[in-house]
Amino acid sequence: MASAKKVSEQGDPLDEGMRKEIHAGLPLVELDSKAHIHHSTFGVGSSGVAKFTDKQSKLLILYMGGTMGMKPDEKGVLHQVPGYLTEQVERMLAEQHDSFLPTVTVKEYPSLLHGCDMNPDHWVLIANDLERNYDEYDGFVIIMGTDTMAYTASALSFMLENLAKTVILTGSQVPYCKTFSDARRNLLATISLACALDIAEVCVFFDDKLFRGNRTRKADAGAFDAFSSPNFPPLATLGLSVQVNSSLLLPQPRGRFKVFTKMDSKMVVVKYVPIFDVDALLRLANQGTETCKALVLELYGTGNAPKDPRLLQTIKRAKEVALLVVVTSQCARGAVMARAYAVNEHLSELGVIPTMDMTTEATCAKIAYLFGKGLAPEQVAAQMMTNLRGECGSAEHINVPGVR
Repeated sequence: MASAKKVSEQGDPLDEGMRKEIHAGLPLVELDSKAHIHHSTFGVGSSGVAKFTDKQSKLLILYMGGTMGMKPDEKGVLHQVPGYLTEQVERMLAEQHDSFLPTVTVKEYPSLLHGCDMNPDHWVLIANDLERNYDEYDGFVIIMGTDTMAYTASALSFMLENLAKTVILTGSQVPYCKTFSDARRNLLATISLACALDIAEVCVFFDDKLFRGNRTRKADAGAFDAFSSPNFPPLATLGLSVQVNSSLLLPQPRGRFKVFTKMDSKMVVVKYVPIFDVDALLRLANQGTETCKALVLELYGTGNAPKDPRLLQTIKRAKEVALLVVVTSQCARGAVMARAYAVNEHLSELGVIPTMDMTTEATCAKIAYLFGKGLAPEQVAAQMMTNLRGECGSAEHINVPGVR
């Protein structure tokens, strides 16, 4: 690992009056669970979700790679440039005079990755680094590529057990070196938010919105608002003020922080389409759980599938060999609801597990986490319909077999 580089540790040249003037321009608006609105000033004092921050606050940035730190070669092809983004962070913070900004340390990994190259081994690397530095820092930012950001955020939300601090993942659609880039804005916002808000969650920040990480998905490959949270509102929104919906936030944990890294990736995700070789699924089921422990089917609408005898045979066979069959939706918004239509009632009778309003990204992370814990298939099935990290809505609002 490259040694951590500390940046923005110089003294604040502003006097107290000027600092108050700056703070006065950034109000914090908080909406609580009773729809009461509370006003305060970002970074000043501690009340509600707001935390006091100054140069004594410490933020750790884990820089994994991604578009943000890339530069084009002579042919215009973007490449990772070691050291470049770390240097830009130092320069950027040297220009800032807001007293609520924390002292920042950047840990740049020696092999910077494109988002599509991130895998569970890198999630473990991040989780272990967060654990090693957890007590020393007040907040954390992870800079990475956007392609797998929703998967990484979902995985970390389960791996970081009893998380009591803010972890924010961000990146950019356009490199920092470009004139019209979203990199600087995303970076400054996450640095500002990670230590100043009492949000005990893994989050994704993009285009002025702070999302719950395990509710996100990449929705647009060509726009600055690249991420969406189709079934859950943003936790916070930045505009002329920082607007926080504190009624949505997870409660502070009661246990000691620890990380879990034994994720079990023995699963297959299949998007069901009209032109499909169902026999391939049957062959997979016949191999048993040594090859695959869970089959995630992305079906139509609210979890609808054709009454194809071969598909029913596959699901029956999967149940015989203790292969968990989980159903999610191809739709970005909405929920998988058992027995919503007669056409999907036969799936419920066969014991498939509906994911309610979870994203496919969160579904896969949760399965890997639960099987990694050594749970039996029936225990995993029960936990899939239990809200563990805010990843899904309450089952009581959805017609799930066996759940009241």
